[in-house]
Amino acid sequence: MPAKPSVRWNEQKKRWMAWVGFPDGSRRKVERVNKRDAQDDLEELLALRDHDRLPERRHVRQGTFEEVVDAWFEADCPNVSPTRKSRHARAKSPKTIEVAHQALYARVLPVIGQLRVDQTSTERLERLFEDMAKKSYASTTIDHTWNYLNQACQHGVRTRRIRRNPAADVLLPAIRPQKRRKAFTLDQVEKLLVDGIPDDPKPAMWLTGLMCGLRPGELAGLRWPFVDIDSESPCLRVEERSLELGDKYVGQAAPKTERSKRTLALHPLLVAALARHRMEQKLLGLYDAEGFVFPSNRGTPMTMSNLRTAFKRLCKRAGLGEDWTTYELRHSFVSLVADQLDDLVKVADLAGHTDTRTTEIYRHPVRESLPHAVEAWDRLLNSRKPD
Repeated sequence: MPAKPSVRWNEQKKRWMAWVGFPDGSRRKVERVNKRDAQDDLEELLALRDHDRLPERRHVRQGTFEEVVDAWFEADCPNVSPTRKSRHARAKSPKTIEVAHQALYARVLPVIGQLRVDQTSTERLERLFEDMAKKSYASTTIDHTWNYLNQACQHGVRTRRIRRNPAADVLLPAIRPQKRRKAFTLDQVEKLLVDGIPDDPKPAMWLTGLMCGLRPGELAGLRWPFVDIDSESPCLRVEERSLELGDKYVGQAAPKTERSKRTLALHPLLVAALARHRMEQKLLGLYDAEGFVFPSNRGTPMTMSNLRTAFKRLCKRAGLGEDWTTYELRHSFVSLVADQLDDLVKVADLAGHTDTRTTEIYRHPVRESLPHAVEAWDRLLNSRKPD
C-alpha cells in the first residue's frame, strides 16, 4: 500500500497540493486554495483507496459557475438547502426568476462563468462584488446578485456537482445609501387634486392609486369584475395583478402576498370618478365588463414603463417636478392615511402589508410641523381648568 501522503504548499501555483496513488497505478491530484479544503479532499481520496474504490473522474465534480447556474435554472431555481427551521421548498415567481437570470447571466457569468467553482476562492468572489460597487450598483442589487449566486452554488453542493460553496462566506462591500423614498405632503396632494389630476386623460386611475394605495401592478391589472360602484357599499377587491416579463405583459397573477388580497371601501369622490370613467369607456366602445379598468388602446393593462412615464407627466403638470415614481403614490397613501388614523395595524391591513414593520418604512411626514404635542397639551391643560 502506498505511503500516506500529506498536503503541501506549492509556491508556484499558490495552492495546497497532494497526490494519491491507487492500486491500479492511477493517481489523483488534490489542489485547493485553502488548506482545510485540500485536507478534506485528501482524506476523501484516502478513504476511497482504503476501500479499494476509485474516485470519480475529476471533471465530474469540478463544475464551472456557468454549469452550476445553468443546472439551478433547469431545476426552477430552488431555495437554499434546508435548515432546522425550514425544510420546505419555496417556489419562485416568474418575475423573480427573470430578475435572477438577469443578475447572474449579465453580471456574474461574463466575469467568472468559466472558473471551476471548487478551485475559486471566496476572495475572488468578493472582488466581483467590489467591482460592482465601484460601478455604482445599488447595495440591494449587489445583495440580490450574491443571494442568487449563493443559492445556485448551494444547489450545486446538494446535487454533488461541486463540493463546496465559495459564495457562502463572501463579505459584501459596505452598504451604499439608498435613494430616499418620499410621499406627497398635504399641500402637494392638494396641488395634485386641483392642478394635475383633472386635466389628465385618466383622472380616475390616479385617484384610485392615491386613494386605495394599490401597487403599480395591482393598479395596471385591475379589472371591472373586482370593482363595485353600483351597490350601497361601493368597494374594490384586490384579487390579482398584471405580470410583466422582459417589460412585456404576460398575463394576470396572484397578488404579491396572501395578505395583499384585500377589499377596500371607496370614497364617494372616487366612486364618481370611476362612474364617469366607465361611462366614457362605453361611449368610446372600450368598455368590457370582464376587461381592464384602465386599459391600453389594445385592451391590455398599461405597462409599468408607460405608467411611470404618465405619472411623471402628471406630477410635472401639478408643479411637483418629475422626480417621482409610481411606487411613491403608494407611499403617499400609507403616509396620508397613517397621519389621519394613527393606527398602523389598520393602515397595514389597507396596504396589504404582512406586518406594521413594512408599513413603518412606507410612512413619511406629510405636514411641515407636527401638531400632536400642541393638541396633547391643550387636552391636558383644559382638563386641569376648574369648572
